[in-house]
Amino acid sequence: MKSAISKRKRIVFLFLFGIVLPCLLLGYLAFRGVQNDRALLEKNRVDEHRRIAGQVAQAVDGNIRAAELAFQEFLSEKNPDNPSGTIQQLENLKTSHPLIQEVFAIQLDQSIKFFGASLLYQSGGSLNLSDNSPPSPSVHRLLQQGERLEFQYRDYKRALGVYRQALSATSDPQIQADLWRKMGRVQKKSGQFKEAIETYQTIVDNHSQIQIMEGIPLGLAARMEIGSLHSEMEDQTKALEAYMELYRDLLNGSWALEKESYAFYSDRIQESITRIFAQESSAEHLHSFRTTFQELVEEQNIRKGETERLLLFQQNALAERELMALQSDEDISEGNNRFTIDIGPNLYLVCLLRNRPPDDEIWGFLVDAQYITESVLPGIMQDMIFHEETDWIISGRDGKTVLASTDIPSGSLTVKSDFIGNFPDWTLEFYQADPRLLDAFLTSRRGVYFYMFILIAGILVFGLILTIRSLTREMELSRMKSDFVSTVSHEFKSPLTSIRQIAEMLHAGRVPSEERRQKYYDVLLEQSERLSLLTENVFEHLVYDFAVVGDEAALNDLVLAVEVEGLVLFVPELVDEVTEVGRVHLAGVDGDAAFEVVVADNLDAIHLDHLPEFSAFDVAAGLDGEVDNDTAGFHVGYHLFGDDGGSLASEK
Repeated sequence: MKSAISKRKRIVFLFLFGIVLPCLLLGYLAFRGVQNDRALLEKNRVDEHRRIAGQVAQAVDGNIRAAELAFQEFLSEKNPDNPSGTIQQLENLKTSHPLIQEVFAIQLDQSIKFFGASLLYQSGGSLNLSDNSPPSPSVHRLLQQGERLEFQYRDYKRALGVYRQALSATSDPQIQADLWRKMGRVQKKSGQFKEAIETYQTIVDNHSQIQIMEGIPLGLAARMEIGSLHSEMEDQTKALEAYMELYRDLLNGSWALEKESYAFYSDRIQESITRIFAQESSAEHLHSFRTTFQELVEEQNIRKGETERLLLFQQNALAERELMALQSDEDISEGNNRFTIDIGPNLYLVCLLRNRPPDDEIWGFLVDAQYITESVLPGIMQDMIFHEETDWIISGRDGKTVLASTDIPSGSLTVKSDFIGNFPDWTLEFYQADPRLLDAFLTSRRGVYFYMFILIAGILVFGLILTIRSLTREMELSRMKSDFVSTVSHEFKSPLTSIRQIAEMLHAGRVPSEERRQKYYDVLLEQSERLSLLTENVFEHLVYDFAVVGDEAALNDLVLAVEVEGLVLFVPELVDEVTEVGRVHLAGVDGDAAFEVVVADNLDAIHLDHLPEFSAFDVAAGLDGEVDNDTAGFHVGYHLFGDDGGSLASEK
């Protein structure tokens, strides 16, 4: 029993120090290696993000610098005496360099003037109204007579004739345009719609830019009347065509209008078109007009926002300290001057250049921030960022997101960088997701640790399973041995107890009658036969597998270990009868082919007088004569193993 316990302890000890400890050590080394690689990876990512931030800033600065050089070339080539040619040059410049949003000049009267800007309208009071020259006295009398006939007497026919007479009597384009307008008005009042349309078309063709009261272009008013006349004639398709074309020209800036005038005519056009759609709600042929109208309204909203932004800059930019300092600094060097100006909710990216003498104006252009965010930066970021785990955000000085790779960045902030010269005044931030432990293991340059860890972990699991199975088997065998020994001990001790008690009674002479003694002899014989039969039954069904018992164990301490179909049997009672004769030592050696058992003793040859002491092993059955030259151990071994297919040899 002590040997089995010792064996289990050795198994656990070898498992812990031979497998568990090396596995834990290699696992620790692998973990430390991965941690170091993670730190190195994070450092490399930070360095990479810094490099990318620098390249992005340089790329944006390169685009702006290219636009500045092209703009400077334009200033050197522009001809002040050819305004139309200058406007065409500006259009070509903005086409080749979309980064240039609008071009302006700070003039000597401390005002800002845009050149070639696509404004929907101008600020109130900024347009110079044309001075109308008074008509000649004769034409003036005819105008008064025609207005009396039109408004006082409502004699439209005679009024029309007077207006025509006045038209033929004057050569002033301004007065002629006004007379054409009066004639179209009279024709409309008299129901001559077709004639009125022709009259207004003459105004559009010949007098479109002539201004009437409050600076309204006559061509705009005439085209508005044409659409109204088609609607009066219930020709809604032509009316829509006229209104749509007028709306499109209004958006294209065909006329210079102040804000109030533009809003008036824009609202009238939208109301007229909406009214026609309401009247013809079921007309399917108007579907294309509805789509076009919706597109024009959306375009107007966008253009209106751009116009308001430019007008806000025009009216307030000179009050900003950057431009004030620029104007007051006489020593300002020729070259580029970049500013980021906040006016209200708007951010302006301004590039200024002082033109060559003798022109003392300061020219500049507004950088199109939307073009940077929609066309320049996305391509740059896509070309330079190769890791899907990298998120980035570009935010303005107010903290609002200008452009981002994702709505909510994941991971931790690695790099925060500004653009060159804080122009644009934006911040570029990079975020990197923390590497997962498994990814770090797989991508580690010390990946050998990971695979060694997996190998040792497999060995650990395999060894753990074997150890658990071995210990479970040992514990089960121990339990079964204990149960078996208890059962066998009881079976052996019962007849021995009866034999001992009867033998003591017979030895003490306490059985007086012969009949009773004969009965006790029968009981002794019966119990001894029972004991003999029990012994034969045990040993005939054993498959022997001996374990080492110990060195030179005393006979009364001898334990015989026998494995029978997975059970280990301890039978110390079998050799109790030889305790008075000598010592017997049993040892097992696990050989290559079979289990070898060595039985040694310190006895001489067995004499016939000592046969009763070896009756349990049937020693007498192997004796050929009165004296057996073999030792007692030989016969014990023969009895135990000779009949079970094993070989028995004496070394004496």
